[in-house]
Amino acid sequence: MKITLHYKLFGAILTAILAVVIYMSLLMQWSFDRGFLNYVNIVEQEQLKKIASDLESRYREKKSWVELAVNPEEMALLIIASYPEGRQKERFLEKIRHKKMESHSIHSGPLPSDIPSHFFHRVFLLDESRNTVFGYDPGNAHPDTIDIMYQNRVVGYLGVHPAKNLSDIHQLVFIKQQKVALTLVAIGGFLVAAGLSLPIAYLLTQPIRRLAVATRDLASGRYHTRISATSGDELGQLSQDFNGLAEILEKNQQARSQWVADISHELRTPLSILRGQIEALQDGVYPPTAETFRSLHGEVLHLGMLVDDLYQLSLSDVGAMSYHRANVQPCYALQQAIEMLQPELEKKRQLLETTLSIDKEVFLFADNERLKQLFTNLLANSIRYTDEGGRIEVNVTKEENKLIYTILDSAPGVPDEHIPHLFDRLYRVDASRSRDLGGAGLGLSICYNIVKGHNGTIEARQSPIGGLLIRVCLPLQE
Repeated sequence: MKITLHYKLFGAILTAILAVVIYMSLLMQWSFDRGFLNYVNIVEQEQLKKIASDLESRYREKKSWVELAVNPEEMALLIIASYPEGRQKERFLEKIRHKKMESHSIHSGPLPSDIPSHFFHRVFLLDESRNTVFGYDPGNAHPDTIDIMYQNRVVGYLGVHPAKNLSDIHQLVFIKQQKVALTLVAIGGFLVAAGLSLPIAYLLTQPIRRLAVATRDLASGRYHTRISATSGDELGQLSQDFNGLAEILEKNQQARSQWVADISHELRTPLSILRGQIEALQDGVYPPTAETFRSLHGEVLHLGMLVDDLYQLSLSDVGAMSYHRANVQPCYALQQAIEMLQPELEKKRQLLETTLSIDKEVFLFADNERLKQLFTNLLANSIRYTDEGGRIEVNVTKEENKLIYTILDSAPGVPDEHIPHLFDRLYRVDASRSRDLGGAGLGLSICYNIVKGHNGTIEARQSPIGGLLIRVCLPLQE
């Protein structure tokens, strides 16, 4: 049988409450018994003071303890007289007056059933030489005694052995009543706690049940699922984390769908052109001239570049893009990229200005080939989307332990709403930055992954000279 978390929590709470109730009940019973016994001993000490006062008066009359030693019933009358006034006291006195008690019967023999015999048996009286007059010798127990004075001298000692346990019938009845009441209170408290624990356990596990249902929905592909996080505790934080995860999964699902659609569109266009031209050649619509084959070759090259960019991007996504790091000159890869793209600059009559503001002793711990790929993509992007006769500036500076590469170009620019998405894969700005210029929208995504692979950052801004500014920040070798 499957036990839900609701009932497990209920059982745990109930078990903890039961343990506390039992512990508190036992502790309170022990404390009450001990406290009540101490109270009885204190009351008996007060009662003993009254008996001592009566004994002093009696000694002044008799001048000795002989009569008490011979007639212990007289001592019993004094003890009974020390009890508070009441009908029970009068009944005790009457019984003792009409019952001739032998000395030994006071000490150990039976008394009337309603006389508190436990007190009689523990009271003792010693003369000035500490010889026993009444009761029994305390021996080595040495309980506290009250001095009985006559003419400024001690003529006797009155004491009572402390009660070790309760034996008086009235005290036992009272104790029993208190224990019954305490037991009933414990049972009632436990039942009330049990009644409250079930709804409390239900309320505590309700967010977990919502999370379980939402998790099943999320696993089923319903990424729009969200949970209302109303509390500020760990469960509330878990609900917020779940909502964040669901939002990320939903965005990833949308991006994946858009990614597949964009790739299909990018591949469909060159393939459609190739198929149309090949079918035209087969049907004799186009003559098999060198110009026709150059057009076909151009589309194949475009398709190959697209597939290669997709492959490079997939490698960087799964972390399989290899990096062979070494200490390299920070501008070596940049100079290689500029030299390789020089024919394109001359073809579009664009001016490239380079400013290097770094020390010669500065090194980067990086993969030079990947840096060359990075700068080639960035410069090619600037050349492709900058108007003919425009200007491109490349600045290299050092800030603390970082090297800053800034590539900015002239018009046309990029609208502000498009700049945050420039590093998204297959993202292209319409109009001037379109497919007609040859881009597939993957170059900047590859650049982003290369910079990230070198623990750097890359960002895009509006260029002060009218176009786009790309800022690359790479950490220096310490």
